[in-house]
Amino acid sequence: MTRNIRVIPIELDSLVGDWYDRNGPGENDHYSQPGIFYREVVSEYDRKNLVSNIIGAMSGISGPKRDEILNRQLCHFFRADIGLGMAVAQGLGINVEKAMPQQHILKTNATV
Repeated sequence: MTRNIRVIPIELDSLVGDWYDRNGPGENDHYSQPGIFYREVVSEYDRKNLVSNIIGAMSGISGPKRDEILNRQLCHFFRADIGLGMAVAQGLGINVEKAMPQQHILKTNATV
C-alpha cells in the first residue's frame, strides 16, 4: 500500500538564520561522555559489534586522503577510549606506533 504524505510548509517570521554556540567555556569536552558510555554502559557483546561496524565502514574509505581520514578518525576514537581506538586500528591493520606519530609530526611542521 502506497501512502501519499503531504508535507505542509511552515511559515517563518523571518528569513534570518542564526548559529548558537552551545559550547561555552569549559564545555568543549566531546570525548568523556562517549568514553564513559563505551566503557560502562555498552555490553562487551555490543562493544564488539560496534567495533566491527566501524571497521566495516572505515574499510571502504579509499582515495588519496585515505590515510589522513583514517588517522583523524582514529584520533577521535582514542580520545573517547584508548581501547576503542586500539580495537579499530587493529581491525584496520594500522600500526598505531607508526601511524600516529607521523600524523602529529605533520601537524607540528605545518604550524611552524
